[in-house]
Amino acid sequence: MGNFDEINKRAQKNTGRIQQEQPDFMRAFKQLQQEGYKANALDEKTKEYVALTYAIADKCEGCIGNHVNKLIKLGATRQEISDIVAVSIVMGGGPASVYGGKALEAYDEGTEGK
Repeated sequence: MGNFDEINKRAQKNTGRIQQEQPDFMRAFKQLQQEGYKANALDEKTKEYVALTYAIADKCEGCIGNHVNKLIKLGATRQEISDIVAVSIVMGGGPASVYGGKALEAYDEGTEGK
């Protein structure tokens, strides 16, 4: 993962900068993460799939590398990651069609009666 290894290291270093400036906040954020990813009704692997889907749709390379690494440790296959990629493309593209319609709606409202 050459490139993603460097991206992950940079993301961790940048997070460390925030930890230096905002230690209490980052401690609370880390606790929130731990609680959020803890197995409950959904197991840890399923929660990581959800996180990876969002990371891809939101275009966060550091998040992608982090969640893929966690999924590898949890036994995810390449085909499972490929399925997540397909869902992410739908989720990244589908919402744009909804909000694109909202842009046209706003235009129509803004030009109504002019």
